[in-house]
Amino acid sequence: MDLVKQFREYTRQLECHFGNINSADCCCCSVNKTQCFLIVEIGRKPGISVKELAEILRIDKSGVSRFVEDLVQKDYVERKPSLEDRRFVTLHLLPKGQERFEKIEHDMYYKFKEVFEQIPEHKREQVLEALKLYNEACMAVEGNAND
Repeated sequence: MDLVKQFREYTRQLECHFGNINSADCCCCSVNKTQCFLIVEIGRKPGISVKELAEILRIDKSGVSRFVEDLVQKDYVERKPSLEDRRFVTLHLLPKGQERFEKIEHDMYYKFKEVFEQIPEHKREQVLEALKLYNEACMAVEGNAND
């Protein structure tokens, strides 16, 4: 098989696996997958802005704003004016959002631990290096697409 086709096929399979792992975590709390990612990013960086979230998740700012608004309405997230610049809004998890964040982090850690342990121990560093290179290559291509 052509190496590029093989690369694409492995990536497609990886996307399916990630989709299956991630969807199990979001369907029980009335938030979608993107909102789960937002909860995680806000939980990892309290005080993050909508602009920063859009950059991290690589989706437009208006889309992030809509998802955040829904999370605000569901009492997962609150907006606070920045102490430095009152025009700037920061995002923080409310108790319900913090509880969800902690559950996602816990559950995902153990799901990925289970997968990681299926990789032969002597190959684990190699897999981590390959994933790092893959992510860097994707970011380089995405960066070129935005130019």
